[in-house]
Amino acid sequence: MRRSIFLFFLILYLATTAGHIYTIDSYLNYTVTKSIGAHGELSLPRSMMTVEGRGGRHYSKLGIGQSLANLPMYYAGALVEKAAPGKAVFRAYSAFVNVPHDAGAVRAEPQTLIRISEADGARVFFTTLTNAFVAAAVCLLFFMLLRGFGICAYGSFLGTLILGFATPLWVYSRDLFGEPLFALSLLGTFYFIANPGAAATGRRMAFAGLFSSLGILTRMSFAPLVGIFVLYLALSPGRSRERARMLFTYILFSLPGLVATGVLNWVRFESIFTSGYHTAFDKGFSVPLLRGLFYNLASPYRSIFLYAPPAIGLFFGIHYFAKQYREILVLVLTIIAYMFVLYSRWWAWHGGWCWGPRFYLPVMPLFLLPGLAYIRLAERRRLWQAMLVLGAAGFIVQAGGILINYTAVYDYWIKVGKLDWAEAGIHMFSPVTIHWKAILATSPANYDLWLVQAALTAWPAALVAFAALAAGAVFYCRRVRRNISAGLLT
Repeated sequence: MRRSIFLFFLILYLATTAGHIYTIDSYLNYTVTKSIGAHGELSLPRSMMTVEGRGGRHYSKLGIGQSLANLPMYYAGALVEKAAPGKAVFRAYSAFVNVPHDAGAVRAEPQTLIRISEADGARVFFTTLTNAFVAAAVCLLFFMLLRGFGICAYGSFLGTLILGFATPLWVYSRDLFGEPLFALSLLGTFYFIANPGAAATGRRMAFAGLFSSLGILTRMSFAPLVGIFVLYLALSPGRSRERARMLFTYILFSLPGLVATGVLNWVRFESIFTSGYHTAFDKGFSVPLLRGLFYNLASPYRSIFLYAPPAIGLFFGIHYFAKQYREILVLVLTIIAYMFVLYSRWWAWHGGWCWGPRFYLPVMPLFLLPGLAYIRLAERRRLWQAMLVLGAAGFIVQAGGILINYTAVYDYWIKVGKLDWAEAGIHMFSPVTIHWKAILATSPANYDLWLVQAALTAWPAALVAFAALAAGAVFYCRRVRRNISAGLLT
């Protein structure tokens, strides 16, 4: 059952959450949520990376989609605060990590740039759980997509496990960056438009358009993807009248996101074309394309294949995928190419202080799809074994980002003089190796897991949470297994 798949991944994401905000983008997304939820306003107190707009007020430059998605969990946190104000269990942060250096070790501390009032404890904690729900929804959609490509339930579940825990989706389920919601929007649009297991209908095009609207609200860079999907639909085989109807329906339901974004820009900056990325801080698309591509494909700092080894499956599956799904393959490659060309030229090609190739998280499912579909077509056990080995490597990589707060690694580099705030030469470093050195040299008491940190301050509450999550994980793991055995996961 689909609900079992969703809850299985949700429980595991909740069990490995950090429960706090990492960086400025997440802070902005939270403060916009707080401003809307508490005051019904979009303006924010002036702080780092806010942008001055209409009437001298300050606003976030980020899309509003993530902040709106945060609202349900923000309100849940507000209710908890009324019942248990000031509980320390909701402010459980890892203190420091030890990073081996030369003959000794450097004490590196997580970023303390972002400070939120003590009264925000439960609201922050619950709001940061939003992306656990989003990431679980991404996993469910990916499972459904793999089934649409004819992959058996067992293979689809294994493929979804690889996406969920062998790519940076796992790490980003813990933070408030907008990439998981972008990934959900892109995968949802792709599922309803390019799923070979279901015929195109007006209802499916409407859902695809709604997912695209959500993507545009999350980030304006989604808008050209709508054009790519429109072109795909326009060139699809079939009767011209039916094709035109599908195209019209998709465009119609994609418009709300575009219109809402234009209105938002006008309200904040008095121009529908001004999004907030016009500040002096942002340097635009100033990186040479080939250099940016090299950084994102092959550098030790941000290579997508280092942070998501199963993405290599795109290459050994691409030839055979083309034989049966040529048009879909062209769509997949076009989307991937657009994302890489766009963000490889962006001045912050690395995504700032984050984990791995953040900007390419939305296309991780598309990297995995051809390889997994080829395994189904070829029916070769060795290919499954190879994919599982890559998945195990990806799991080990993500474990580093889960156990060690990645902002502490930047603090380490700054303290040893290898990095300045301008991030010059940053592509030369490999966070993956530093994280694992820190894991081996740091006490487990300082691992960046909320359950661990909460156990140090309020162990009864942490014990109850752990028991509930463990019981839920076991229950839904068994339920998924039974459903697969009975052939009920369709």
